[in-house]
Amino acid sequence: MEKINVLKEFIKDKNVASVTKTSKYIVEKICNKIDFSEKQIIVEYGPGTGAFTKYLLEKMNQDSKLIIIETNKEFVENLNKINDSRLIVIYGSAENIQSILKANNIAKVDYIISGIPFSFLKKPAVINIIKQSKDILDDDGGFFIYQVSAKIEKHLKEFFPHVSKDFVLNNIPPLHVYEARKTP
Repeated sequence: MEKINVLKEFIKDKNVASVTKTSKYIVEKICNKIDFSEKQIIVEYGPGTGAFTKYLLEKMNQDSKLIIIETNKEFVENLNKINDSRLIVIYGSAENIQSILKANNIAKVDYIISGIPFSFLKKPAVINIIKQSKDILDDDGGFFIYQVSAKIEKHLKEFFPHVSKDFVLNNIPPLHVYEARKTP
């Protein structure tokens, strides 16, 4: 896959959240909470250069599906070079997740991983994405968010009864990692 200059995209695109790709430590920390032995439908918002995408595809079983949604055209072009029938790459916004799933005949998902910079979005868009995420998430599924800012926490707690948080220094920049669930 062609190497992308993340810093260049960060400067060029106001929706790119970081100057570096997500560390392997963050990827493993979140993915350790996923049961890869079972068939899973996983959605990733803001995959960027594909740090999570590649790791998920390595771990998922052959019956699973991964839907990734990205707003940066350069990132989408490179993500489309990944040759895997389990992967669906969408150039668009997480605000359209319900229609994206409907177009792919998917009613519920098991996990959602989000690297979207929620602090860059207007409050109605943030609320819309969180509400739709709760609606599409299976009852025992998990919504994982990693952010530089902690602002998302209050909105998660409005929709999810179970929200846990960790602050991870092993990333540049350090990140807040949230796990939101409908059930404990």
